[in-house]
Amino acid sequence: MPRHLLFVFLDGVGLGGTDPAVNPFARLPLPGFARLAGGARWTHEAPTLERPTHVFQPLDATLGVPGLPQSGTGQATLLTGVNCAARAGRHYGPFPHTTSRPLLAANNLFHQVQRLGLPFEEPAAFANAYPDRFFTYVERSDRWTVTTRCCLDAGVRIRTHADLVQGDALAADVTAGGWPQRDPHLEPLTEAEAAHRLAGLARRHAFTLFEHFHTDKAGHSRSFDRAEAVLTSLDRFFDALLDALDPAHTLLLVTSDHGNIEDLSTKSHTAHPVPLAALGDGAHHFAATHDLTGVAPAIVAALEDGRAR
Repeated sequence: MPRHLLFVFLDGVGLGGTDPAVNPFARLPLPGFARLAGGARWTHEAPTLERPTHVFQPLDATLGVPGLPQSGTGQATLLTGVNCAARAGRHYGPFPHTTSRPLLAANNLFHQVQRLGLPFEEPAAFANAYPDRFFTYVERSDRWTVTTRCCLDAGVRIRTHADLVQGDALAADVTAGGWPQRDPHLEPLTEAEAAHRLAGLARRHAFTLFEHFHTDKAGHSRSFDRAEAVLTSLDRFFDALLDALDPAHTLLLVTSDHGNIEDLSTKSHTAHPVPLAALGDGAHHFAATHDLTGVAPAIVAALEDGRAR
């Protein structure tokens, strides 16, 4: 049975300090996050794990470029394996920098997975649904996010409101409780229901990406109430997802592009390292990953290694 890899991308999550006055990870009980880190809180004191089926370690998000990391260059780096901040000469965001666009068009991670020749009708998938107003906006402005630009370039379907209603996608907030498009047929999910839905999607593809950006929004708000709501919901989701996945066949990867929510004393991003958690068969491929450039190559290596499994 070929290996599946599920990549849960969290926007704006770093490994910060241990002061509960500024870091919600240091204040809140978050057992689901702790399972991803081998029982530790997500702070800079979390020990590095390098086991064959469980890796947890910090990644450098600054990429050797002065200034605070930004989503555009950070996400493009994660989804190409190329240091897009160095290529641009600065950190840039939230949309792709012009110097990143050729890389995304020719060799983004969806392309790389498709070229492996894995035995799936759709080897690569993006699990997020977008409301109709998103498509109206981007078709007028051509301001696609990094991930949706990668989908366009690689011919990966961008899921819609209809997919969400039909149970074939997730909302970025996991439950769809904040979904902006009203529909009597759309019922919000529990975090456990969302986790089982995503696990089901992952079983249909070699590589599935799910993107959660509400962590970054909560960080910019500097609101502990908002951070607590986002993180406790995610915590329930991760706890259920770890139970729903078969670690012998589905490798779970969780990482981020830059810090933010872990320091609510500032409205800006941070220079903190970001967490990388890999759980399941093939996790060892991420043990040598030390900055954002190493994530895409490790994903490809894990899928190549699992081709005959």
